[in-house]
Parts: sequence; C-alpha cells; structure tokens
Amino acid sequence: MGIPGRILRHLRLSRGSHRRSRPASPPFLILFINSICNLACDHCFYWKELNQRDDLTNAELEALSKSLGRIENLNLSGGEPFLREDFAEVVGHFIRNNGVRRVYCPTNGYFAERTISALEELFRSPTLDSFTAELSLDGMPEFHDAFRGNPRSFEKAMETYDALAELQSREPRLSIHANSTATGENVDEIKRLTTFLHDRCPRMEHHNIAMLRGERKRPTLTGPGLQAYRELIDYVRELWSDREAGRHGGIVEPMLHWGKLKIARAQAQAIPCTAGLLTGVVYANGDVSVCEQHDPIGNLRSQTFPEIWNSPRAQALRDSIACKDCFCTNEVFLWPSIVFRPLQLLKAYWGSRAWRRPAPLPPENRVDWTSSAPPSRPHDAHLGRPRP
Repeated sequence: MGIPGRILRHLRLSRGSHRRSRPASPPFLILFINSICNLACDHCFYWKELNQRDDLTNAELEALSKSLGRIENLNLSGGEPFLREDFAEVVGHFIRNNGVRRVYCPTNGYFAERTISALEELFRSPTLDSFTAELSLDGMPEFHDAFRGNPRSFEKAMETYDALAELQSREPRLSIHANSTATGENVDEIKRLTTFLHDRCPRMEHHNIAMLRGERKRPTLTGPGLQAYRELIDYVRELWSDREAGRHGGIVEPMLHWGKLKIARAQAQAIPCTAGLLTGVVYANGDVSVCEQHDPIGNLRSQTFPEIWNSPRAQALRDSIACKDCFCTNEVFLWPSIVFRPLQLLKAYWGSRAWRRPAPLPPENRVDWTSSAPPSRPHDAHLGRPRP
C-alpha cells in the first residue's frame, strides 16, 4: 500500500473511531479460533473456557465472516490455534469475504508440523499481505516449562521457530515474533530470554512484552512492579534496536508502552478506548463482546453478529467505556485507541519520545543468558512435584 492509500485508510479508520451510534462492523477483530489447548499456563485468563468442546464449526465461522464488513487486521487467539485442523480454511473465509490482508497469531509453538502445513496452505492466497506468528515464551527453559506445565514446551517452541525460519526463507510474507507476559516473578527471566532469542533466532524481528491481565489461572500470580517493567522494556528496546529500525510499526512500540505505563499508574482509562468501535471479540463458543475485559453481550448461535453488535446492550457498554468506567493495558485495544485518534496519537508520540531511536545496548550491559546462576522458578508450590 502506497502513502496515499495509507493516508486514506488512516482517515477512514479515524472517522470510525468516533462513531458511537450504530458503529460499522469492527475493522479489527479478535477471533478465538478454538478453545483446545495442550498446555496449562499459570497466567492464562481464558483457562475456564479451555477444552470445552463447543467451538464454532467451520460453517458457523464462514457464516460469521459473511455477516461482517471489511476487516483490517485479524487477530487470532485460542486455545492453541494451530490445533484446529481446518485452520487455513477458516482464516481463508476472512481473507476472501472480508478483505483481510494482515493476520496475527500467538502460538505456544508445540506443533511445528501442523503450523507449517497450515501456513503453507494459507500462503496460497495471493491477497494475504502478511502473517505474523508470535511464539509465546515466559522465560528460559526450566522456568518456561514449569510455568506452562509441560517439560518439553520450550524445546518444541524452538523447533517451531526453526521450521518458521526455514519457511520464511521461501515466504517473505511471514514474520516471526516472540511474546512474553511480564509478571512479578519473571522480569529477570525475560531479560535472559530476550537476550537468548536475539542471539539464537536471527529471523525473529520483534519481542513484545505484555502486562499480566485478566483472571489468571493461578490467582496468586501478580503483575510486575512498574519500575521493573520500565527497565525491562528499555532493555528489550535497546537490545532489539538493530531489528526494530526497519520494522513496520516499530515506531508505535514505544507509544504502546508509554500508554500501558500511564494506565497502570493511574489505574484508570488514561487513554480513551475504542473497544466496541474499532475492535470486537468473538470467542470460540460463539460469544461476542466488545473487548476481553467485559462479559459477552450475545452468542452467534442465537443471533447474528450485526444483531448483537447493534443491540441496546452493546450500545450501553460502549457508553460505559466512553465514560471511562473500565481500563486495561491490552495492546490489541490500546493500539487503535492511540493510532486512530489524532489527539491521542500526538500525545503518545510526544510523551513517549517515539522519534528517538534507542542507542544499541553496550556489550557490557547485556544479560548473560548462559549464566549458571540458580534458575528462577515460577512458584514454590510447584517445587518437588510434577505439574499436570
């Protein structure tokens, strides 16, 4: 897309971010493509809904696609998305019917063969511009494996990275990212991990750091201290500056972290949210919501998406969000709330000093991931007994 096209797209989406009465179909959709998962992660906010065996069928997802308008970004979730056998066919519905050109998909990376097979089929679509695979990792192997409840999860994720890197050499539309959720227990682990990934994974272009959110599986798990989080994202930004410089969207990254810290400090909606206007959520069982923070407002097995999206209940929730009755630090909702609100974009750009490129991390400041120091563990309750 050329510069004129980008400008027109930005203007169109910015107009939609202010239309609170009967808003159009959400241009940014989060789709929980399945609920089936093979791991048991301590920080999972979707753990109660996992493995319920009531996922939408292929035909139901195709009907959903046909009921929606244009979708700019399709953000997949799960479950482990690549456990869905018809993954490529389902995503294909949204590419054909909704003009999806960009797909983002987190994965625990356990199933390399399934992942590559699905992506090879998906890349047969000539209109798909990019697919971003985000490997979810929580720390170095011992910590990650205990946190995820599987002794091979880190090893399998690295196998999947290698397979993705090989596919990327043939398919330039594939991007490989990592994603880590910072908690009160793993900030130092993530510093070791991100240094390892930078050294080990030359085709990985970005490492995203998220804040812990939602009703996590282990309720005693807490979020990171804000100063520790600030130091972590500064470390990651300096370490990865050589790859971030040429990445589309790299300039938005410091604005997102600025926004998350601003919200976390205020414990309030410090940035007006566009959930329910630009973003919508469809869960694996057909529940629909304006965001992941709020309860569902309907189900696709009893109503169509437009009926739910334009219902009085949906409008009441939009009004509540507009009154700042809630807040969160979820990047998927924060990103359009900054980028497609001109005033917020200006504030975030200035507040984060996004124009400043970080200096490369001096070698003496790099964390030694090969250190034989006693490894961190996710929780004392896990010691001395196997995880399920």
